[in-house]
Amino acid sequence: MPSITLVIVNAAAPSLSSDPARPLAIEDPTNRWLVHRLSDALLVPAIRVNLHPNTVSLMGLVFGAAAGWAYADWRNPRFATLGLMLMLGWHVCDGLDGRLARATGRASPLGRLLDGLCDYAVFFCVLLPIAFSLPDRPLMVALCVSAGAAHALQSAYFEGERTSWIRRSRGEMTAQDRSTAGGVFETFYNASERLLANRTRPIDLELRKRPQALPLYLKSTAPLVRRLAVLSANSRTIAIWLACMAGHPAWFWWWELFGLTVIALALARALRRTEAQLVTTLSRTDGGC
Repeated sequence: MPSITLVIVNAAAPSLSSDPARPLAIEDPTNRWLVHRLSDALLVPAIRVNLHPNTVSLMGLVFGAAAGWAYADWRNPRFATLGLMLMLGWHVCDGLDGRLARATGRASPLGRLLDGLCDYAVFFCVLLPIAFSLPDRPLMVALCVSAGAAHALQSAYFEGERTSWIRRSRGEMTAQDRSTAGGVFETFYNASERLLANRTRPIDLELRKRPQALPLYLKSTAPLVRRLAVLSANSRTIAIWLACMAGHPAWFWWWELFGLTVIALALARALRRTEAQLVTTLSRTDGGC
């Protein structure tokens, strides 16, 4: 009981800046000003009723399923907007489960897997009813599935870059292996994330030798990592609503397949170029000394 009391005291006035998993320098504005403010407001009540983080993840899935029901009638702007609001409820749960897990010491590989599965399941619940409501149903379903595959790769890249930046900000210059407690699915996801972004790079070796250069690295790369928020679930939620309100929900899938892919590649190139320039600059400075 004393440990729980201590957690409640520490969480009594939750702050975005107090959570190391949410550095303000790279935080998505929609999270910083809306989603995480709502989830932080619910943190203390969730602790007081001893709500389990995995229960919160499943509650988020319920919001997602309800959003799918609303989006099935996407031609009605009121139902499309209801779908948007219900997806906001999922985002709040998605922000709360991780914060709750860290605040109560209940973070686990199983919780991470469940959180990830619920995230993908929500988009599955929302987008399939839209696909089935369109003419040329087989083509639309195939487009939806193809865009979903692009979504998975883009999300793995986004999470990998974000994870790498956060660990470097903590002075950890070696990528840590992820748990494979979730079996085949988690092994595949971790392998994709590691291949795309979450791995030890030359900049890690350079910062290990010259830790005094870490502030320069963080300042140089934070804007680029922050722009990666366009690949986040928040961005996709807004894009789905906009496409439906425009009367062309298939536009969202084309956006995922081509627009977001091009953006991801461009930002990846910019990040690697910035890191390479920093490595070169530090090496020359060291050589000059």
